[in-house]
Amino acid sequence: MIFETVTTLAFGALALKARLSQTGESNDSAKLQKIFNVTGLNVKDGKETYTTQLVKRKVQPWGVEYKYRLPLGRSFEDYQAKFKTIEAGLATRRVKWEIKDFRELKLTKDIIKDIQTLYKKKLSHKKEVELVDDNFLIIRVYNEPMVTELPWFAGTGWKVPVGQIREQNKKIFLDFEKIPHIVLGGATRYGKSNYINTLICSLLYTKPNCVKFHLIDLKGGVELSDYENLEQTVSIAYEPEEALETLKGAYNSMLEVQKRLKKLGKKKVQDAGIEERHFIIIDEVGELNPDEAVDKKDIVKDGVMIHKSEKTIKLECQLYMSKIARLGAGLGFRQILATQYGTGDIIPRQCKQNSDGKLCFRVQNGTASNVVLNGEGAEKLPDIKGRAIWQTPTKKFILQTPLINSTVIHQAIEKYIVEKTKEEVNESANENTKTSKPQTRKHSLVIEETRFS
Repeated sequence: MIFETVTTLAFGALALKARLSQTGESNDSAKLQKIFNVTGLNVKDGKETYTTQLVKRKVQPWGVEYKYRLPLGRSFEDYQAKFKTIEAGLATRRVKWEIKDFRELKLTKDIIKDIQTLYKKKLSHKKEVELVDDNFLIIRVYNEPMVTELPWFAGTGWKVPVGQIREQNKKIFLDFEKIPHIVLGGATRYGKSNYINTLICSLLYTKPNCVKFHLIDLKGGVELSDYENLEQTVSIAYEPEEALETLKGAYNSMLEVQKRLKKLGKKKVQDAGIEERHFIIIDEVGELNPDEAVDKKDIVKDGVMIHKSEKTIKLECQLYMSKIARLGAGLGFRQILATQYGTGDIIPRQCKQNSDGKLCFRVQNGTASNVVLNGEGAEKLPDIKGRAIWQTPTKKFILQTPLINSTVIHQAIEKYIVEKTKEEVNESANENTKTSKPQTRKHSLVIEETRFS
């Protein structure tokens, strides 16, 4: 009887505490104000102190959002510079109880021990914080950390999954009809190639009869070779010379669509009812950087190029990539460029400027982040595989990208595999490039070595 009374009272007290936590009766606003004071973010002017003024506090299903008006002389960047201090200051050692915590507990003789175990588990809980610049300083304090592993899921139509954000576990999608070109970046093993597989498999599930792939895997074929024998694969390349042929083939196919639209009197494939879409996917575009070419000298004899240098091959690749980026959107051609390199001109400028979607995983420094995002931020991402920043012209999210495995990939491709060699895969693409005899050089871009090279 005594045991039941004590445990009932204990449960009642804990349930009341959980209810207060859910309704936001206890909050971090006082703690935040102390943090602003001790870190010098509140501004002192003689005897006056201008504080970071709380304008609004709103309890959300995922946590609490605080809106602050900044004091004179302070900018969002000042608070961003103190982010780690703010997050550490809010890392509570108090336990937050929720109603769902008690569903796992049973009224047995081990109830006290079970509560102690649960208490220790919750004591290690760390709050995650996000700062947002929205004319006001927005501080979001989340009840639960973002997932660190997100199972793969498919999109719909030409929409492919990008990932899941903290807020209400909302899933974010990329619509290739609205954002035709994207750039992927990040340090090695953080999720770029995994995301390319996610994208390809989603399209195979949702648009298998309309999608065409032009694949370039400059990591020796270790990432994209699974798709070599797909009926949807027009061409695949593993070396820069092969990449040039793949890009030529894609470009010539794009010109054919352009001619077709002109005959129909239409400007876009959507207007003409053309359902086919071509995806040019390059995994490690940095390998096509002409500045890193070892062989830089062409050999021309009697007006015929008998040796095309590595530099010229890569320059031509970048030329076709830039043309596809500029002209491809309305013609149904989409370009995805992935790189782990963190230097300036790895991604051709025309390609970067025409890529409205940018997905960047963790990088080593702000310079590398700027290569992809045109700004810093990706270097501050936590050391979690799959965690990334997704940026469009109007939005920017931190999210967890889906994790795909070999089983999912196999299930996506098995029904579309046909027996053909790599040479047979590329045959149709090569036909598009063989429009004249080699010695005429009619469609060949020739860049000869000069003193300015």
